[in-house]
Amino acid sequence: MSNLPDHQPMMLPEGTYTFTLSEEPEKRRHSGSKGEFITVFFKFKVTGNNEAKRWHSESFIPWDERYGQLLRALGGEKREDGTIHLSDELNIVGSLFKADIIHVEDDKDPQKKWARLANIQIDSSDEDEEEVPF
Repeated sequence: MSNLPDHQPMMLPEGTYTFTLSEEPEKRRHSGSKGEFITVFFKFKVTGNNEAKRWHSESFIPWDERYGQLLRALGGEKREDGTIHLSDELNIVGSLFKADIIHVEDDKDPQKKWARLANIQIDSSDEDEEEVPF
C-alpha cells in the first residue's frame, strides 16, 4: 500500500524521465470566471530513473511556457510570430522526449501536491551522432 495521500496514488518521484506520447492529445473546453478556455490533455508512458514503466497525464493551457516546450519536443515548428505549430500531417503518437518531474503544491490546498513536467527536452537517444572530423 502506498504512503501517498488518496489524490496522489501514482505520483512519480521527482527526477528525470523519458516520456512517450501514448495517444493523440485531447482538447477540453472549460468555463471559468474569465470566460471559456481550452486545455490540452496529454497521456504518456514513462521510463527511466530506475522506475518500472509507469504513466503520467497532464493538461496544459496554451499560454503556459511548458506547452510550447512540449510542442517543440513533439516536432512543432516555431513560426515568425513566436508561436509553436504542430502540422496536422505530423503523427506525434510514439514521440519521445526527456523531462523532469517536479512536485508542485496545489493552488487551493497546500496539503496536495501534483507531479508536473518541467525542463522538457527532445530525446536525442535515437538520433544519429554527428561525425567528428579528425
